[in-house]
Amino acid sequence: MRVHLHVVQGRGLPRSMVLDAISIAAARDQAADLGLTVLDARANAWSPRAWSRDHTRRAVDMPVFIEQLRDLLVAGLSVIEALDALQRGARGAAHELIVQLRRELMEGKTLSDAFATDPLFPALLVALVRASELTSDLPDTLSRYLEHERRAAEVRHKVISTSIYPLLVITVGTLVLLFLLFYVMPRFARIFEGMSGDLPWSARAMVAWSHTLHDHWTWLLSAGGAALIAIVMLASSTTIRAAALRRVLSWAPLRDRLKTYFLARWYRAIGMLVQGGIALPQALNLANELLPLALRHAGQAVERGVREGLSPSAAHTQAGMATPVAEQLMLAGERTGDLGTVLAKIAHFHESEISRDLERAMRALEPVVMTAIGLGVGIVVVLMYTPIFELASAIQ
Repeated sequence: MRVHLHVVQGRGLPRSMVLDAISIAAARDQAADLGLTVLDARANAWSPRAWSRDHTRRAVDMPVFIEQLRDLLVAGLSVIEALDALQRGARGAAHELIVQLRRELMEGKTLSDAFATDPLFPALLVALVRASELTSDLPDTLSRYLEHERRAAEVRHKVISTSIYPLLVITVGTLVLLFLLFYVMPRFARIFEGMSGDLPWSARAMVAWSHTLHDHWTWLLSAGGAALIAIVMLASSTTIRAAALRRVLSWAPLRDRLKTYFLARWYRAIGMLVQGGIALPQALNLANELLPLALRHAGQAVERGVREGLSPSAAHTQAGMATPVAEQLMLAGERTGDLGTVLAKIAHFHESEISRDLERAMRALEPVVMTAIGLGVGIVVVLMYTPIFELASAIQ
């Protein structure tokens, strides 16, 4: 949800900002991590105008904007000059965003503070930019963030592209099967309802199915509506998605693979933040926002362990957030003092593992799905046409 905050930084003037968070308490924690003191916090009320404005702002392609800003900074322009150049070619929501950033910079704010006032900018990016302001390596920082986004997009694309064909087959096959069961078969059954004598078993099955649909159509319609509502709630409610994910994670065949996927994204974010000069406890706090609610408590346990003096490998292992490979690599990173690079390597290793497992699973699933859909459609077709063949044989 969106939380409206009144904050102050140091001896500066109070100002307002909006953050996306799962609760008001989480928004307060995010603001504290940004070095802000929260004076007041409340959840934003929903309105069509606010939704339209937020939806329009989210149409901005953030990776493209950051890449263009990085390239202009590498070319030797200052931040203000780079924004001026981007503003001349921007349209719509992007132009509005750049105007706002430029205005806040002209008022004396730092770039990280200007980013923090708009929830369109992720907290990870804000933290990286704030750290780069101390080391004067903003272009390199933006490059690391873009690399992180590119890797995350590659994994998402791999998952989607590998899954789309089996999901398409399941969807089309299910629609065809439902069409045959709820539209075609009842009309075939009308042919046999008025016949006398001993009907074939398949004809009796179709007549019984037709009567069931006729007598209980309200219940069936209610069940379909409830299923649709459940799908919409699952897609829109963070709490329901977290509960569903907990159930999925309790199933062993999927538990390890899904957990590895979320850990890979988590490791990459932590490594990027540590390489950007952010202390490990703060990096863990920021990266925990990337974890689903079902795993976030374990991420928070890792953060507590590190703050209490445990080594990173021990804290991860104790909280159950380290695979055997990750544990060994973290031990090596602790000895060399290059934990950020090691975490990035762990993320890459797990991403490659996820891709291989997903490809193998989809190759095994495709023939199973096609066979199951073919059997379902075939059984319905046999049920419909067997009585016709039997009647034709009897007439002859």
